[in-house]
Amino acid sequence: MNQNFLKSLVLAFGPSSKEESVKKVIKRELNKVKAEIGDDKFGNLVIHIKGDGPKLMLAAHMDQIGVMITDIDKNGFLRLGEVGGIRKSFLLGQKLLFENGVEGFVYYEEKKSPWELKDAKMEVLFADIGAKDRAAAKKLVEIGTQGIYMPYFHTNGLRVLAPALDDRIGCFILAELIKGINPKKLKYDFYGVFTVQEEVGVKGAKVSSYEITPDFGIAIDVTDAGDTPEAIPVSLSLGKGPAIKVMDRGMIASKSVKDKLIESAEKAKIPYQLEVITAGTTDAYAMQITKSGVETGALSIPTRYIHTPGEVVDLGDVVNAIKILKKFVEK
Repeated sequence: MNQNFLKSLVLAFGPSSKEESVKKVIKRELNKVKAEIGDDKFGNLVIHIKGDGPKLMLAAHMDQIGVMITDIDKNGFLRLGEVGGIRKSFLLGQKLLFENGVEGFVYYEEKKSPWELKDAKMEVLFADIGAKDRAAAKKLVEIGTQGIYMPYFHTNGLRVLAPALDDRIGCFILAELIKGINPKKLKYDFYGVFTVQEEVGVKGAKVSSYEITPDFGIAIDVTDAGDTPEAIPVSLSLGKGPAIKVMDRGMIASKSVKDKLIESAEKAKIPYQLEVITAGTTDAYAMQITKSGVETGALSIPTRYIHTPGEVVDLGDVVNAIKILKKFVEK
């Protein structure tokens, strides 16, 4: 497994609408692949490997959650808006990296009564970049500047701890799959799409699936693991295989695709889990309702602490996800 590639993906700056650094990492990795590689008008990176058969679109999103500066007060403190589903209580006390390299620390307004984390709101949070006043801050950042959790990448055996695994781990899987595809065995006209702006309304997938009009679609993303103490009941654990989606908040997987993913796993004796969650959705939602409809499924990597600075995945699940998808596209 190319962990250096995965690390480069995780460390790349890429909140919604600012995915160019992530795209450069992927293009560099795929520069020797025999395929049509290009950007669409919305910014999605599209890889096309021509094959005889129905159109198959696989999608993984490049963007991560982040913040945007909405105001700078007279003392140089930055007010923040969320880009994607920020979990506010996890933002407090974190170091941020802004798009121009400026760093900041997140604190909160100290009210007369104790402030409880459960009541966290963006309105009471601010970032301190060490500026003495508004003029000094404006020399460093401006309204609309975006920021992310300070990137890092840590491994402990098969476990990876990092921000932005949602969905750089999906981008890694899709890129590794593309590198390993044997065009002579390909059973589809294959499109691998690295989408933009998933975290703010699955926008990239809406555009790309409308343009491609696939016959079948599969999203590669993360999903909540339920193996931590007192977790909300979710029948998914790290290390027990990738999760074949049955349902999430936005879509019920098409039976044809779900069954073919299960068949691909079982015939090759690859471990897998079934995913049923009631919160969150993926690019599969956008693909499924494109034009007259697309038969769509999803393959997810069980992940702890999604949308926090410390997401955790098991690389065994990642390897098995690549194996299942390879069986699917070649069989």
